[in-house]
Amino acid sequence: MHYNPLIIQPNNEIWYTSTDNNIVSPYINNSSSASYNPSGYAYDENNDKLLILSNTYEDGKGIIKFSGKILGIYDLFKSAITLKTVELPKSLTTIDNESFNNCRSLTSITIPDKVTEINDGAFLECTSLTGIAIPDGVTSIGKDAFSGCTSLTGITIPDSVTSIGERAFANCSSLTGITISNSVTSIGERAFFQCNGLTIANLGNNVTSIGNDAFGQCSSLTGITIPDSVTSIGYEAFNQCSSLTEIKISNSVTSINEWTFGSCSSLTGITIPNSVTSIGEYAFGYCEGLTSIIIPESVASIEDCAFIRRENSLTASITILRTTPPTLGSSVFNNSNGKIYVPSGSVDTYKSAANWSNYADIIQAIQE
Repeated sequence: MHYNPLIIQPNNEIWYTSTDNNIVSPYINNSSSASYNPSGYAYDENNDKLLILSNTYEDGKGIIKFSGKILGIYDLFKSAITLKTVELPKSLTTIDNESFNNCRSLTSITIPDKVTEINDGAFLECTSLTGIAIPDGVTSIGKDAFSGCTSLTGITIPDSVTSIGERAFANCSSLTGITISNSVTSIGERAFFQCNGLTIANLGNNVTSIGNDAFGQCSSLTGITIPDSVTSIGYEAFNQCSSLTEIKISNSVTSINEWTFGSCSSLTGITIPNSVTSIGEYAFGYCEGLTSIIIPESVASIEDCAFIRRENSLTASITILRTTPPTLGSSVFNNSNGKIYVPSGSVDTYKSAANWSNYADIIQAIQE
């Protein structure tokens, strides 16, 4: 968008361009008395809805003038399919739910520095949006905020953001790298689900929880370091990350949940820290490339199919460091095709323990 920099944008105006050089009508009922249907609106510092005074399009630029200073917008341009670029007023503090949902021609938008919230579905399915600068004052990114932005190639999460909502960047298939700042403490469920182009994910040092399926089916992700601050990794958090070759799990994690790393078929090695006490069902199921598995002394339970593999997989060497056999589910090591090594004084105990007895023929003492 090329506007004259000498012209200051009033705080009651939104400037835009359109693909057809015509007026874009907001998703709004311009009435002060009737209930708003459609539901979109702009609002002021008192959360009062503002009226549209005019909407003009001249000399390649649209201007929507409202009845007062704009502090927030809600559902305002939902499904405005010809909207191409937007310049929001500097007074804006909140981009509320679905403000630009399904604006499939939107290529560029300037988010003012005063914005602190980008809420649920704000830019959902903006399939032509290639980049966006999130201001340093933003503290939260809502669920589905950028979900389905299939042309978005990169994103930097500023230091002010503390939480990334559910599906915030899900299905951003062109996203190749993300940097999550040290201020972020939680990554929501499916936050980066099916970001198939994502190869690098740098997690900040203060993340404490990674939600269910947060990076599920990120098929190009090759490596990730989970910082020591993380205490919780959700179900299927990295499920079907088929290019993932290496994982470093923090020493604060106490459990590895169901399918957390399931079907990570390129994973060749894994270090499970001494903090882990339980490994859930299919946690490393169908990780066909694993050739070496070391399970620390801290692990007291291993659930069904935790390390199950398909037939004709690579041979995996499994070392268990606990002297007392962990509680073992069914089919945990099926098709591992290798030996299970346990402490030398515990071989007979393992061979006779429930479910461990199924592997008696391949249980041997750890070779010093």
